Amino acid sequence: MDWKEKLTPFDAELCVMVESLTGKPCEPKNGGEHYFIEVDYSEHKGDADYINAIINAVEGRLGERLISIEDQPERSTFIAKIKFSDSKLPRLVLIKMTTPNLSAGNQFCKRHAIVRAREVSRHTANLLCQFVGGGEMEIPEQGPCVFHFINNGGVWAHAPEGSFIVHIKGDQFQILDRKTFYENYELR
Repeated sequence: MDWKEKLTPFDAELCVMVESLTGKPCEPKNGGEHYFIEVDYSEHKGDADYINAIINAVEGRLGERLISIEDQPERSTFIAKIKFSDSKLPRLVLIKMTTPNLSAGNQFCKRHAIVRAREVSRHTANLLCQFVGGGEMEIPEQGPCVFHFINNGGVWAHAPEGSFIVHIKGDQFQILDRKTFYENYELR
């Protein structure tokens, strides 16, 4: 089993939280029996209280899964070693967040209004991620898949297989079930 398959949505959200606090990229890295993140706090180097708040946020979020945190002030980083979760979760296809690419969606029209939309399917994870700017496809062993992505204002949205994600404006997307979608839109 690839070590990345041991990561959970919780682990992905940890990296998003660290990126929002530091303004720097945060990627999980393989540590063998655990994984680790290297947190770059150089933007806040002179602010010890802010750095401690970042460390406390990571400690609080991880709880018993945290193995250790090693501060390296000369590099303006700390390394958090983290146990893999014991929880058995469905397989996830994790995709790095990027700027949405609306051309990855198909054009549909509604009463002379043209929109971009993409149907959620376990086979379209990469196109969905391009369309909304990133996300993750949860693929259980049985049952429908669910595509998770960050919608307007940093809120997680969850689109089940067979539904459609419709671009509204800016970074706003609407999730419609198949029946509602085809009652309102037709392929252009």
